[in-house]
This record gives sequence, C-alpha cells and structure tokens, in this order.
Amino acid sequence: MKTKKIFIAAVLMTIPAASFAQDDDYVNHLTNMSRKEIYADYDRWSIGLHGGISSLWGDFSTFSDEKFYPAPIGSVSVSLQATPTLGFTLEGYFSYNKIGALSSNKNDYLNTNGFYSPTANNPLTGETFKQYQDLYSKVRLFQGRLGLDINLNNLFGHSTGQRRWTVIFSPSYYLQYYRPKVYSKSDDKRYTSRDLFYQNNSGVGAELALRYRASRIVDLQLKGGGAYGFNKKFDGIASDKKTNILAYVQVGVVFKLNGKTKKDNLLYAPTVPIEISTGPTRTHVQVVHDTVYVDRPVTQYIYRTNGWIPAVHFIRGKADLDDAKYATELKAIVDYLNANPEAKFDVLGWADHTGTEELNATLTQERAQALADYLVAHGISRSRIVNIEGRGKDYNLSGEDALSSQARRAEVVVK
Repeated sequence: MKTKKIFIAAVLMTIPAASFAQDDDYVNHLTNMSRKEIYADYDRWSIGLHGGISSLWGDFSTFSDEKFYPAPIGSVSVSLQATPTLGFTLEGYFSYNKIGALSSNKNDYLNTNGFYSPTANNPLTGETFKQYQDLYSKVRLFQGRLGLDINLNNLFGHSTGQRRWTVIFSPSYYLQYYRPKVYSKSDDKRYTSRDLFYQNNSGVGAELALRYRASRIVDLQLKGGGAYGFNKKFDGIASDKKTNILAYVQVGVVFKLNGKTKKDNLLYAPTVPIEISTGPTRTHVQVVHDTVYVDRPVTQYIYRTNGWIPAVHFIRGKADLDDAKYATELKAIVDYLNANPEAKFDVLGWADHTGTEELNATLTQERAQALADYLVAHGISRSRIVNIEGRGKDYNLSGEDALSSQARRAEVVVK
C-alpha cells in the first residue's frame, strides 16, 4: 500500500512542470472570462407573494364622496432576472373592491341598464332612477401583469455583490378582468339589470419596489403600483369617463430559487469591472488515507472600486497565517478597510471537506481569529469587527474545489 501511495504521488508530481508552462495562458483565459461565466454562480428565478390594499378611480371611486373604501389585493409573481440590471415579472392579482360616488357626480342619475341618465325618470315607462350618491358598486378584479424590471441601483451605479437594498422600477402591461355589480344603499339589493364587463381588458402602468436582501433565499419587498385601464365600464357605470385607474400598495416576500449551490439571485451579482489575482503558483500534492488531493491555482476576483476583497488560504489542518505568501492579499484587505473607515465587517473562517465537523469548527474559528488579529495589528479598529466566526466546511463548493485551498480560507465580509 505504501508503494502504491509513493507511485501515485510521483506521477502527480509531474503536474507542476506542465502547469508552469501554461500559467500565462491560464491567467489570460481567466482575465477574459465573460460575465456569463461569472453570473453562472447566481440563480435567475424567484417567486413572490404579496398582499396589501388597492383603490379604484372612475365614475365610482374607492375615494368616494361619502368615505374611503380600502380594498384588499393579493398577488403571486414569478420573476426571471436576465442581467443584474434587467429582469421580467409575470404576476397575477385578485382584488375585491367597494366603491361609491364622487362629489362631482353624486347628483347624476343612473338608469337600470348602467348608463347615465339626464333625467330622473324614464320618459317611456315612468320608471324612477336613483342618483349616484344612493348607489355603490362591488367590483371583483382578476388581473395579470407583465413587467420589465429595471434595477435602478445598478442602472445608475455599480454593485460589488454586497448590496442589501435595491430599488426596482417596472413599467408594465396589465390584462384585466372586472366584474362590477351596482347596488342600492337603502336595501343592498342589486340595482342595475345587466353585467357591465368585458372578457378582455388591458391597461398600462408601472410599479416601484423597495427590496431588502434578508438572506440568500429570502427578500422582503414593499411596492406600489398604478394602472390606467381602457375598460370604461369597470366600476359598473357605462360612460365615457377617461379616469379609469387602479392604484395599490403591497408588502411581501420574494423567495429566490437558489438551491444549495447558488450565491444569490442575479439581481445581486457584481457589475463592476474585475481584475484577476491568482493564489498559489504551484500545484501541491498530498496523500491522505489512500486519497490523493491536488491543490490547483486559486483564482480570486478583486474588484477595482470598493468591491470584493481577496481571501487568504491555509495549509490543510493548519491555522497559521502565512503573511509573506499572502502579502499582496493582506495589503489589499487593509487598504480597502482603511479606504472605507465606516464599514463594519465579519471575519469568517472556512475548511475543506476533509476532517470531522468538530475538528473543522475549531480549526475555522482559529483561521478567522488569525486574520482578525492580523488586521487589528495593522491598524484596523477591533470595534469595526462585528463577528469572528468559524463556519466549518464550505458546502457551496463541490468536486475538486471542495478539497482544495480555495475552501481552506479566511475572508472579510463587509456588512
């Protein structure tokens, strides 16, 4: 068995010689990586659940002359994020409204067919009509929305992947289906004799949403929207009134379909230019319990302006910080923190997928502490460090990455 280990190690030791000749090409390839490759670490789909209140404005209105009638409105959405700046949302709504007359038309008369009448009586039958102020409508709304989601933060600025708040503007097309019925206030009986609704109604409008990144899986959202509808009978009155508006405010939860492998939704992916810094410059071979582990060069993404901060890496089973080997990375971390003196941050330690959970918990805590001690020793105030935490094995990594020095690291995460 010992001979077998030595033979395998001897063969694999030939890898570095070939690797050195290809280092320049390898780095050039990484430097020219497309954003498509970088964004592969992010998921694009999410599902949202929202609830709130809505109002209608037409011949009858939620803001009636008598009182304000708030109406509940709920929705379910599915979103596809095409880039960190642009996405698409398909959303379905249901609302149940009660609306009444306005001060401008409360004395007008409505005939039993749902049309405005210039007189109080039917000249042919003598039937007496009621005034708008004596009536109200109950309106059920089924609505679909197709929106173009524009991340305003990314449109007018850059993201480093650490953003927690995002403002989204979404110009939208609405497909609406109204079912209004007009009732008498005196006896709550139906007044009009026919339904005034179309099978297909459309509208245009927009939403503005404030989204908070609560976790890797969940966002919280506050949004408001408005739609101008082309259905002039949506409130139960057939007229030529041009003010056919739906407005609503909602709060909700957005579930990002990231699974176990994605960092977050593409909405939060970095957008600033990148430059590449490579970690170890030679391949390291180690045989542990008949298994051969090969550490390949580690690639870090360092963002030019207030962006991602490089990590430092450790030998398997060790927590000694090699400040000579990682002098460039450590200087970049200190320079970034000095350039952003108000920033609070966590220091996190990680391990590869070898060893027990108990061992890695202790080891990764020591790695995090080693980096934190270095930063404090180089002028970074201890009060800025929120957490110094060992996270154990990094289950976001798999395959060779899970066993390489990419997993054995300590890093700074700005709050």
